Amino acid sequence: MQGIEERLAAGTWIRGVDARVKLIAVVIFIINATTLQDKTLLMITAFLLLGVSLLAGIAPVHLVKRLVLVLPFGGVMVSVLPFVIPGEPVWTLQLGVLKLVATREGWEAAVLPCLRMVTAFLGMAFLTSTTSLREIIHALNHLKFPRIFVLLIDFTVRYIAVVMDELNRMQTARKARGFKPGRGLWDRHTVKTIGSMLAMLFLRSYERAERVYFAMLSRGYTGQYKCCGHCHRIKNWTSALGLA
Repeated sequence: MQGIEERLAAGTWIRGVDARVKLIAVVIFIINATTLQDKTLLMITAFLLLGVSLLAGIAPVHLVKRLVLVLPFGGVMVSVLPFVIPGEPVWTLQLGVLKLVATREGWEAAVLPCLRMVTAFLGMAFLTSTTSLREIIHALNHLKFPRIFVLLIDFTVRYIAVVMDELNRMQTARKARGFKPGRGLWDRHTVKTIGSMLAMLFLRSYERAERVYFAMLSRGYTGQYKCCGHCHRIKNWTSALGLA
């Protein structure tokens, strides 16, 4: 949690904007971006958001790292849709007896969702880079999102690092015992070892979850967040309209 919040764009104007305002603005932005049909408008929208992100103090390297996560999904669409949608041929690939023909309609069908995906992902990166998890959870509660939805987000983000640390310790212990993976993924010994490790990880995570839950109950946790009230500043909602 602390490591995540240390990467926020601290000391910039956007950090002073109410988290509810940023959340609503980003949701409106994503809805608008995913309904646009014009590729030029989508590119302009993405560049505008990129400019706002840079003005907000978000490091370009941080945005690039976030965008790398979406590249595999976009790559699948770009590599498949041009060859399966019929239309005007623009490129042909001959692989022995197999002939693949890419069409203009296929490229257009692949580029549009990719641009939408990148633009929406930039919006999410902007929100998470300028707002801490605590502020986002606080905003979701005040905006009356379903309580179970808010709790799932909160606990997943808070404890995913704990689960990963547990997995790393199990991998270290496995190597210390001299485990060597087989030549292939389907090697019997490798599959058996990895399966046992995942099962043990599940059991340890379940036991840890019970301990954490009982510890929270002993400290007065009732399943409800105790949120302080927000003041409704005109400048915050003006910022929301500007961001949207």
